[in-house]
Amino acid sequence: MAYENMDGAAIDAAVAAGSKGVVIAGVGNGNMTEAALKTLAKQAKSGIACVRASRVATGCVGRNVEVDDDKSGFVAAMRLNPQKARVLLRVALLKPRSTTDLQRVFDEY
Repeated sequence: MAYENMDGAAIDAAVAAGSKGVVIAGVGNGNMTEAALKTLAKQAKSGIACVRASRVATGCVGRNVEVDDDKSGFVAAMRLNPQKARVLLRVALLKPRSTTDLQRVFDEY
């Protein structure tokens, strides 16, 4: 869950513990603090699958709307809530996929 003044330590800790992917339950359009975005982008560039989802009740996390997902290497969860995005990411990571391929999975399902 993204939170006020999030510094990215939780993201780094998840990766250090062996996570191959991270789903952030952001606010609104899957947003988080600038520090968390920088940490997430660093992890994406190192090969970790990074998905932006939203914890609000309705709406869609649009790709490249408020965050440059292409530049940062993020996947937009689209209409999936964080819990469903996590399940889909786990299944999608059963085989190696590029960020583009992962986004296609999230676009389709």
